[in-house]
Amino acid sequence: MIATHATPLKHHGLVDTKSVDEARDAIGRIFCPHFLSVRDRRADGFHAVHNAVEQPGYSVNFVAYGAEVEIDPGELSDFFLLQLPVAGAANVRCGTRVTEVEVGRRASLLSPTLASRMVWRENCEKLIVLMRRRVVEDFFETLTHRAATPLEFEPGVDLTTPVGASVMSHARLLFEAAEGGAALPDSYRVMLRDGLLSLLLTGLENNRSDMLHAPAAAAGPLSVQKADDFIQMHAADTIAMADIAAAAGLPLRTLQDAYRKARGHTLSDGVQKARLQKLRELLLKPGPGLSVADAVLASGFGHLGRAASAYRTAYGESPSETLRRTRSA
Repeated sequence: MIATHATPLKHHGLVDTKSVDEARDAIGRIFCPHFLSVRDRRADGFHAVHNAVEQPGYSVNFVAYGAEVEIDPGELSDFFLLQLPVAGAANVRCGTRVTEVEVGRRASLLSPTLASRMVWRENCEKLIVLMRRRVVEDFFETLTHRAATPLEFEPGVDLTTPVGASVMSHARLLFEAAEGGAALPDSYRVMLRDGLLSLLLTGLENNRSDMLHAPAAAAGPLSVQKADDFIQMHAADTIAMADIAAAAGLPLRTLQDAYRKARGHTLSDGVQKARLQKLRELLLKPGPGLSVADAVLASGFGHLGRAASAYRTAYGESPSETLRRTRSA
């Protein structure tokens, strides 16, 4: 197992045991009931660790078993499972497809309606994003205004492609946010979740790809303005892309396309611009005791460093410089 100081979510441990039966029962309660057996009957190296944090509509997990194990959950039913190896390798069967998972090369994405079976090699460790089925299907329906069920992905994820590398990078942001604890606003966590869902649905092959790759319908300027009005009013709140699409009265894909054409940047960029404006307003008229960190979180951002970098790009100075200048005026 990787060194303790480097273990993801190490302060959020749910399982830490050398008992196969205990691991099967405990991890089964976290994910779903499943068969778990050690391929090496001596089981000398078996040491199950499962760390996890619940987030809005998903959870982030770190799982390791030490020894080579076989896992048979059957159909997951209620969730999709994105499994990203950070050590070792695994063989993953989902439906009729088999994927060889390996660090830096290939990950897997399990769909709830396809039976799955896995062999984790000795010392295999994975970052796992569990995404609630209803949340994924709702997001698909928001994108297309079409029913999603059943939504099934090609299980192999090539991490050497631009899309695969983006999936890995985005997943790490989800883990970073989970490590940040309750201080980070849900608006940031929801933004990260929606970004990952959009990337998975539009970037990875699935049985509804034809709908997702079809040209988006045209939309008028009024819908784009409705989206902007909603963003300005709720930028600091916990809003999802689906909320903006609903306010504009359009499928999300149609709105994304129309917004990009009308504004010259993406819908996510529009949300960030509105949050930067909110942040600047707070710093230019600070209340007593307001800190930069307070202002960043109150503006809907979840990461101080990234907010500060975006702020400097937009306004030519750091948030702390704006605050000092305002207070010394």
